[in-house]
Amino acid sequence: MKTGAARAWDAVDASASSRADVLAELSGRIRSMQRSTLGAGSEAPVVPVASELGGLFPRGGLKPGGVYEVLSPLLATMLLSAATRRGDWVAVVGMPDFSAAAAMAAGVDFERLIVVPHPGDQGMRVSAALADVMSVVVLGDAATVSAGEAQRLEARLRRTGSVMLRLGEWPGAEDRLAISERRWSGLRAGHGHLAACRITATARGRSGIPRRVSFTLSEMSDPPGLIEHSDE
Repeated sequence: MKTGAARAWDAVDASASSRADVLAELSGRIRSMQRSTLGAGSEAPVVPVASELGGLFPRGGLKPGGVYEVLSPLLATMLLSAATRRGDWVAVVGMPDFSAAAAMAAGVDFERLIVVPHPGDQGMRVSAALADVMSVVVLGDAATVSAGEAQRLEARLRRTGSVMLRLGEWPGAEDRLAISERRWSGLRAGHGHLAACRITATARGRSGIPRRVSFTLSEMSDPPGLIEHSDE
C-alpha cells in the first residue's frame, strides 16, 4: 500500500528498537511537520467534519480541546476526512483493524494520516505525544485509561486545541457518538447485493438530548471495511 499512512506505519514499526525509541522518533518527526496549535475555548474555530455529520455538533464541527466517545469505527474514520482535506494531520492509535479501504472511501487524505496500530501498553503516552501536534487523535478501545491519565490528557488537549476521539468510554466526554440505525438496500428475493446503506448517527451530550443526522453510503460492496456489524 503506497500511502502516506503506510509509510508512517512502516517507519515506526521497523526503524526503532523499542517503544521508547518509537515515541522519541515519532515526536521528533511530527514536531517538524505539523502546524501551530489550534487554540481552545469557545472562541476557537471548530475542527471541520464531513458535511453530513455537521448536524451532530452544536457549532457544526469538533470542539477544539474536546474528547468524544465514539462507538463506531466508521464514524471515527468519517470524522477525520474533512480535517485532512483542510491540510491538518490526524492520527489513529491502537486500532490494528483500521481499514485503509474505509478511510479511502470516507475521503481521508492518506498523506495527512499517521497510524500506530500496536502501541502496546503505551497507547495513552503515544496519544498524548501526538495530541501536541495533531488536530485529531483516534484512540482505540484496547488502551486502558486511568482517571489521572485522563485528566492530564484533557489538560493537554485544552492547551493545544487538539481533539480526541475515544473508541469507548471516557468520563466527562463532550458527546457520545454512535450509529443508531442502518437500513440496507440492493438485496432482492434470492439475488442482488448490498448496494447502499442509509445510516442514522446520534450524538448524546451532557444534556441528554440527542442530535441526529441521516445519510446514505453507496456502493457498499466496493469498500468492505465500511461494513460494521454492531449497533448502539
